Amino acid sequence: MGIYEEKNRRTKQTIQRSFLQLLEKKPFEAITVGDITKKAQINRGTFYLHYLDKYDLLDRIEQQLFRDLGNHIDELQFRYSSMQTFEKGQEQLAAALFSSIKMHAPLLKIFLSNHGRAGFHLRFRDAFTEKVRVNLEKHESSHAGLNVPMEYYLSFITSAFLGLIEQWVRNDLDKTPEEITALYIDIISFIQKRGED
Repeated sequence: MGIYEEKNRRTKQTIQRSFLQLLEKKPFEAITVGDITKKAQINRGTFYLHYLDKYDLLDRIEQQLFRDLGNHIDELQFRYSSMQTFEKGQEQLAAALFSSIKMHAPLLKIFLSNHGRAGFHLRFRDAFTEKVRVNLEKHESSHAGLNVPMEYYLSFITSAFLGLIEQWVRNDLDKTPEEITALYIDIISFIQKRGED
């Protein structure tokens, strides 16, 4: 990486870090480009060299977050055998997901708070649904016995995961990724047993 590219990368990091520090203290709608440049100790021209506006800045941070989460899930799932039962597939997906969430918890905490931009939950859900769908298609054996339409299954799985994630983040990650995975499996097992009673 050349000197110019490195300087650009550092400037972007400074802008993003300053913006996120502001977002911890006040709502996205109340933050101005002026607030960001003052906090980052740069001029407005430098900000506009890198971002169109604060919406573009937030979009890029969100997209990077979704990419990082997705890559981490892929990386962990790649280590798992594709010869697995439906239950094992669920457990492995959960373990990969909760491990990646822990790594990105500080950012998620900000975005899931009242200070995040409206609609983050929906964008997060859409990105996550797509990731689960792609992984299921790669490991067909993990849902071979499924008797409901895929879009309903995906909706249920993503809602269950996101509900747990939001509660876990709200609780300041009071459990390890392994504990939250076990909790998820216990809940799914409990629902299955109730259905059989």
